[in-house]
Formats: sequence, C-alpha cells, structure tokens
Amino acid sequence: MMKRRTELQFAIIGIGAFGKALAKKLSEEGAYVIAIDNDMEHIEQIKDYVSDAICFDGTDAELLEEHGITNVDVAIISIGETFEPVALIAMHLLNAGVKEVYGRASSYTQEQILKQIGITDVIHPERQVAERMGVSLVRRGMSDVFDLGEGLAMFEVEAPDSMAGYTLEELQIRKRYQLNLITIKRLSKTDQKVGLPEQYEPIGMLKGSTEIKEGDRLLLVGSKDDVDKLLDTN
Repeated sequence: MMKRRTELQFAIIGIGAFGKALAKKLSEEGAYVIAIDNDMEHIEQIKDYVSDAICFDGTDAELLEEHGITNVDVAIISIGETFEPVALIAMHLLNAGVKEVYGRASSYTQEQILKQIGITDVIHPERQVAERMGVSLVRRGMSDVFDLGEGLAMFEVEAPDSMAGYTLEELQIRKRYQLNLITIKRLSKTDQKVGLPEQYEPIGMLKGSTEIKEGDRLLLVGSKDDVDKLLDTN
C-alpha cells in the first residue's frame, strides 16, 4: 500500500534560507520532517517548527545511518554554499536505499553530476522562484508552487466548483488525475468572526468520506499538466 505524502518521513539536509522555508512548509502541511545542518545556530532557528532537528556533518555516512537518515522516505539536500557535500550525501543516501533523493545544483555541470549519481531530481531554487511567480501570475487559482524538479511539484490550488459537495472517495483524485492530495485547506471561521484577514488552515486527517466544500484549497503533488486537467474539470 502506497503511503500518503503526509505519512512519509522527510529529511532536509542544509538549513539555509531555502532549506528552512521548505522544512517549515512541509511541517505546516503535517509531514514528519527531520532537519539536519552542521551549524547549531541553524538548528536552533528551525527546531521548534519540525519533528526533529539534529546538528551533525551530513557527509559522514556513519552519522547519517546512526541518526536514522538512511531510513527516511524522501531526502532533500539543500546545501547551497558548496557542491561537493551535495554529491557526497546524495551518494551515501542512494547507496543506503533511500527511495527519493533531491539535490540542489547551481550550474549545468552540477546538474549533470547529480543525474549521473542517480538522484530522483535536481533542485534549482533561484530558477524555480521565477517559474513559480510566472505560473501564479498567469494561471488563476494556482499558487504556492514549489518545484521539486522536472516533472514533480507541489501546488496549492482552488478546488474546482464542480468538486464541491463530493467526497474524496467519489472524486478519486489520484486515480483520475495522477495527483497526490496532501491536505485540504479551509477558510478559518474563527478569523472571520473576529475580523482578521482571511486565513486558510489544514482541516486535518483526510479520509475517503472527507467532503470538499466550496472555497477549499487543495495542496497537491504531481505534474503541472495534471493539475491543469484538474482545474479544467468545471
């Protein structure tokens, strides 16, 4: 049985600006996140937001195993200062059998090296910020695009009106659109009552009987083409 994304264990190695933002976002969506960095100051800044935060050198294969990082489902190596640690850690994790490994690259040569190693996909944070802005400016209803690499991204979209009133079991989103639904966000009634700005909050554990309501936002993992198909179901 395939795990839902929220049931997976994520390891984020390298807690700079990009790694911290990703760790917080995944944690907010209910994922189990382990943050790793060799700078204790970075660990102190993230420890209250994630499931676990550990300070050690990720290039040490024995320490990766000792701290259980070789047992995670998904690893994102987001070190941006130097490239050598990214390649070393990627090799250690792949050799240990981690199924999904993403690595940060800042040049074509680095990207080719990571692809030769055999990682799941390459991350280009700076390029993807531009792509994310381009998508959200052009495509109404789609926002918070986080690109995990070519072909796989995380999207937050407005639920199509035609889905309102139907349960997840009836909609069969994964089967019909090849998309993984991580969570549903709903407008906070508390904020509305006290006059605060609109805020959407995850509704909690999803079940087959969970019903989509008008105005809901869906957090999805998949390809942009498949998300477009879902948004065009009205």
